Amino acid sequence: MTIRATPGDPTVWRRHPHAPPPGSALGRADAIPDGQGREFRFGPDHDPFRMFVVRRGADCFGYLNVCPHFSLPLNYRPDQFTTRDGEILCSMHFAVFRFDDGVCIDGACPG
Repeated sequence: MTIRATPGDPTVWRRHPHAPPPGSALGRADAIPDGQGREFRFGPDHDPFRMFVVRRGADCFGYLNVCPHFSLPLNYRPDQFTTRDGEILCSMHFAVFRFDDGVCIDGACPG
């Protein structure tokens, strides 16, 4: 099943059959290095629900791990989601997204 990230629909992830229930504990925030991210997968390898969490200080932000252009994972290497400037990077199109709301701010932004 392919779930496309769609602006304006913050609940799109719930439609994936392997998405965790809302409020699921994913682990300790301090296990994610400050300014970096960690991927979480749920379900079988052939159709996993993929998400990631990035941390900045005490704040954590979770996103679908999907490029808004072609439904590919944002990262090429495990847990590598951020730029040196502390933003989220799509490794396929080099689009840059803000940590705090996921809005595309540079590169191949949709729309």
